[in-house]
Amino acid sequence: MSRRMVSWTVAGALVLGGTVLATAQERPRREGRPDRAAIQAELGLSADQAAQIEKLRVEGRKQAIRQRADLAIARLELQELMNAPTVDEKAVAAKVKAVSDLQAAGLKARVDERLAMRRVLTPEQQEKMKQLMRQHRQDRGARPGRAWRGGRPGAGTPPPAPGPGGPWSDEGDAPPVPEPGR
Repeated sequence: MSRRMVSWTVAGALVLGGTVLATAQERPRREGRPDRAAIQAELGLSADQAAQIEKLRVEGRKQAIRQRADLAIARLELQELMNAPTVDEKAVAAKVKAVSDLQAAGLKARVDERLAMRRVLTPEQQEKMKQLMRQHRQDRGARPGRAWRGGRPGAGTPPPAPGPGGPWSDEGDAPPVPEPGR
């Protein structure tokens, strides 16, 4: 890529980033997202606990942003390797491992953050938090646009079968859809 093209790409990204940041600052809290202050009050968090949790949350978000960026770059580099005129299979395998390691690191970071937050809460607060999270998931219901997760409870309904009795069928009585993997 030429320097001029890189300069224009960076300039465009900065303009777009500034626009997104300005929009995000003006945007109210997303509907359906629990109010942090209400949760703190309901859990009975002390000021110290609330500060510790907020610090963990902010640090976790920073780390997640960095990890997503690293993962996106690694995936792009993998795509470049795969699109090369001659594919270096060892380099592809190494990049696949790097992508896999980044994904695992992201999962570990999320789990570590949740464990750290649990350590801040008393056992009673932990139990109350589980109840609140369960209630929030039920209140939220099925999220539109989410893929069916193969029989997981609460994951929505399976997609309709293709072909006769499928989503574009004119037939009134479609045959039952068998559950996958059973």
